[in-house]
Amino acid sequence: MKRSWLASLLAFATCAALVSASGRAADDGFTPDLRAAIDGANKEGTLYITWGNILGGPDGARDLERLVNQKFGTHLKFVYTPGPSQPEMAGRIAQEAAAGRPASTDLFGTSMSPENAGLFQTIDWRRYVPGMPESNMRYQRRGVAYATVLWGITYNTNLVPKDKVPKSLRDLLRPEWQGKVGVRVTATDTGFLALPEVLGAQGVISYYQALLAQSGGLLRCGSEERVSSGEFLFFFPDCGTGRLLAMHGAPVAQVIPVEGGAVFDWLAGIPKNAPHPNAARLYIAYLLSRDGQDFVWRTMGADSELLPRSKMAAIVQSYRARGIKIYNTYDVLLKDPKLVESSQKALTALLQQSANK
Repeated sequence: MKRSWLASLLAFATCAALVSASGRAADDGFTPDLRAAIDGANKEGTLYITWGNILGGPDGARDLERLVNQKFGTHLKFVYTPGPSQPEMAGRIAQEAAAGRPASTDLFGTSMSPENAGLFQTIDWRRYVPGMPESNMRYQRRGVAYATVLWGITYNTNLVPKDKVPKSLRDLLRPEWQGKVGVRVTATDTGFLALPEVLGAQGVISYYQALLAQSGGLLRCGSEERVSSGEFLFFFPDCGTGRLLAMHGAPVAQVIPVEGGAVFDWLAGIPKNAPHPNAARLYIAYLLSRDGQDFVWRTMGADSELLPRSKMAAIVQSYRARGIKIYNTYDVLLKDPKLVESSQKALTALLQQSANK
């Protein structure tokens, strides 16, 4: 009887040892770094998110609060605040850091660049997501890709006849499209156009001069609805987010011109002065999981092409299989930053001239 009681006590103690203070089983498959982040996040209790309509905006934040807590056994409260564009947010984070204040957001979502990457923590995400390729991290591991967007031309499928769908950038300059093209002037995203094998440094300026003369107005990312409504028939260079509208039945589609297209990785980063860095780690680790990638696809129409079972990888490969060159914007920027910089200055001057007319 005594032996039986001792055996029961030992069994209970063994089970208790296999469960952490947060109620997780020790064989939950989480890495030691991830478990440490879970414990730290439970102490923090909160996650600040300040951005626009990324990942479903406020509705997406509520859904992710539930999903992250469910996956990691946490009890985090996500506090979502609509914010400015991510480049503007980087400026705010820099000001807060210079003043010795905590960042007003725990996460940065889209526009990490060589100029602002130093604001973010260096993290080897393979210690949280085993098997993730190192190439999915950028800027000395300060940013990690959770979505790959493909840039090209978005057009209205109801109003543009199939035989008139642009095959080349030059097709947007046809007289019948006068005033019907929405233009986004950027060299950072389309630096590949300035490469000698594409349009060349001067050729891209000449092209934009003609395109602005053809344009019906300047657009920014998130303007694809103005194409689906028929206000514009085309949007170039688009931001790769029109696919989500198409998934919900909007009359838009994307075409990659023969000159080539570009992929751009949306990088998540954690400010060095983030008030809740462990909660932020869990948020990003979830996005990089298979369930998280499915969530990213549902809310953005994209996922990371470098992660397993990526839908975007198949889409990008389908263009490459047809002989269309798809450039990586980060690779172009890092390979020839002076080319991109000079192109950006020229395009900025061209845009100012256009605005003053």
